[in-house]
Formats: sequence, structure tokens, C-alpha cells
Amino acid sequence: MRSLRWLALAGVLTLTACGGDPATSSPPVGQAGTGPVTLDYWTDKQGSEAAVAAFNAAHKDVQLKYVKAPAVDLVKNLRNAHKAGDKATMPCVVQTDNRNGGQLLAEGVIKDITQEVSGSAATFSPGAVEELTLAGITYGVPDKRDPLFSMYYKPIFEKRGLKYPTTWEELIEIGKDLKKDGIAVFNLAGEDPSTMMGLAWQAGARWYTVQGDAWKINFTDDASKWAAGIMQQLLDNGLVEKISYAEYAAMMQEYDQGKIAMRQVSTWQLSGHQRSMKDSLGQWEAGPNLLVKGQNEPVSAADTGALSVPSLCKDPAKAAQAAIWLATESTPVAAMADPVDGSGWYPAVADPAPYLDAVVPRQLWGEHAEAGKQVIADSDNFASGWVYGPNSTAMYEELADKWGKAMNGDMKVEDVLTHMQQWTVNDLKQKGVKVVE
Repeated sequence: MRSLRWLALAGVLTLTACGGDPATSSPPVGQAGTGPVTLDYWTDKQGSEAAVAAFNAAHKDVQLKYVKAPAVDLVKNLRNAHKAGDKATMPCVVQTDNRNGGQLLAEGVIKDITQEVSGSAATFSPGAVEELTLAGITYGVPDKRDPLFSMYYKPIFEKRGLKYPTTWEELIEIGKDLKKDGIAVFNLAGEDPSTMMGLAWQAGARWYTVQGDAWKINFTDDASKWAAGIMQQLLDNGLVEKISYAEYAAMMQEYDQGKIAMRQVSTWQLSGHQRSMKDSLGQWEAGPNLLVKGQNEPVSAADTGALSVPSLCKDPAKAAQAAIWLATESTPVAAMADPVDGSGWYPAVADPAPYLDAVVPRQLWGEHAEAGKQVIADSDNFASGWVYGPNSTAMYEELADKWGKAMNGDMKVEDVLTHMQQWTVNDLKQKGVKVVE
């Protein structure tokens, strides 16, 4: 039945590669049968070693082997391992996300694990499984979500009698005031278009949608154009710093010295701020994510982390069950949520409340920490309906290239969207994927 569904969706998913029959099964983790098996787990996320140790202590027939795989090369290395076709060296659990997962699924590199995940769907936060489901096929176990909120350097606003902005339009006006004193309201990195993309997503844009057995591409709707306009105003008015994330220490120094007023963040970014701050510790305060036009409450629009199972894994059903255990059991979830020894992740579980204390940066926020904890909890309101298509990795690389040109003033942000519309349609067609014009 699952194979028939896969074939029926070929027009939506198929690129140039072809995955195997997804209908593969074996006993769940912990069930006696075939004897001990060791499965490689590729990731570089802090806290993963502790999570693996917890898994191994709790299981006898299955053991996980932590393999440090740098995130920047993981997708490329996974593709290369798949192409080599050697099951003996293939990992069985990999850290991915919904941005790369769609393309890896379409290429046959990772498996359809709909059946394995569906039985545990209630243990995950609302919408998390859907974020990792493409054309009815679930390709990952959600282990992280990114609630978005704001963080402000309070002295900048107190000194000038300014209130924190509630909308992006207010942010621009405040930025004009701060610019007079040489203070940037925000930082945008030339290699990272995620702020602009997330803003379009939050505003209601859906760049990829499935229509029947084909894709509808829309980068130029009103929501996307509105987001582009906000970014263009920030750039045209010189309201932002343009420090690359590759220069992380320099960026953190600007924040610490009060040269950048605020940042849109998620929990996984907080530990880095806390470790890097010296002069401004205790003077940062959290606030809701900025509202977009027409919204009455803040909405988070950000990627969902996933544990995926490569299609050449020697024991995919055990791997899927191991991934579910890592993403839902309290010990590994707490290990990943820890902001010091872990990654400060906001877990993708149905009830994240027990882990909120762990992710709050109490030194960074000082007396505002408890209020910040509530801000994080209130930010658990995710925009639904966003999917990445089967060329999502290539799309994002092209978007990043053109975003860099917009940051340098070589093209307008709205022109980036126009380019991406045509580029994405053409790229899908060249890969043999059906597109609705």
C-alpha cells in the first residue's frame, strides 16, 4: 500500500534519483528478535553524545554510535554515502530539518517513515509532524522547533524613552531614531536570507504548495512582497549592521557594547549570547516576536529539526524507533535542551513546559528571566502550512546568493523574489518535476 502511494506521488516528489521501496519493516527497538545491532547516528549538535549514552543505557538489542558529522557538510556527505551504496558504512539516524528533508526524500536518500511516526504523533507538539510531511509522506521525527521572539538591550531604550516595538513598521521608525546615535536596530547577514524568508512565511506566504500531482510555486504573492519591502527599508535607510555569522565573535561584541539594539532569536541562540556577553549581562530583556501586517498575535515561522532515516540503513524500523525515543524521552530531550552542555533546543514534544527552565539564559536576562520564560512559552505559536519542495536545498542556496547581492545593493529585495520564482520553476522542470503554471 505504501509503495502504491509512493508511485502515485511520483510527479510531486521524484527528482533524478530514485529511492527504494519504502515498505520495509523490522521489530521495534527493545523487542527481542535479531540480536544486538549498532546503528550510526550522524550529528554535531551539542548534547547528542549524552542523548546517545542515555539511549544505549536503556537498550540492549540496539546501540547507537555517535558520529560527529559537521552540519555544514552533512547533507553533501549523506548524498555521497547514498551514491556509494554501501549499507555497511551508511548511518541509520541523521540530524536534518524540513528545509533539506524534502529534497533528500525526493532524491531517495532518506526514507518514508510515515508508518513509524504516525503511532507516536500525539507525543509531538501540534504541527511538528506536518512540518516534516511532504505530499502525505513523513520523512523525519521532529526533535526541535524554533519559537521566535525578540530580545532587546534595555539601556538603549530606557536612555531614550523608547518603548519596544510591536510591529516591523515600528522597528523601522525606532531604527531611524537610533541611527542618529550610531546604533543599528538589527543585524542582517549577507549569507543568510532566513530572516526575510521567515518574515514572508509569518505574513502568510507559501512558496511551495502541492496541487494534485504537481507543485505550485509562488514567491511573488503580497505577503512575500510585503516582507521584501520591510527588508528593503531596513537596508535603504542604513538601519542594520551587516555582520556575517562567520564573524560571530565580532557580532557578539557589537551586541555587548550596545551597538545593536535588538535581535530576533530562538532558544538555541541564547546560550551563545550568554557566553559571549560581558558588559551587558543581565541587561537584556525578551519580548514577543514582532507582528506582521494584519496579525493580532505573534506567530513563529521557523524550521523544524528532524531525525531522519537514510534509505540504505541496514535496519530502518529500529532506526526510526530509536529516533522517536531520542526525540520524546525526558533524558535525551533534557540533554538537548540544556543551554550549557546541550544546544538550548526547544523540544518538539507535546508538553515542552518541563524543559523551559533549562533554556532560559538567567545571566543574560537577569531580573527579566522569569518574564522571559513566559515570553518563550507564549511564542509556541507556529505558522502552519509551509512546506519546502523537492529542490529545497538548491533553492535556498540560490536564494542566499541573490540575498547577498541585495544586501550589497546590487539588486532590490523584491527582484530577488522575481528571480526565485522563475529559477525555482525552471529548476523543477529540468529535474522532471511537474509544475502548475
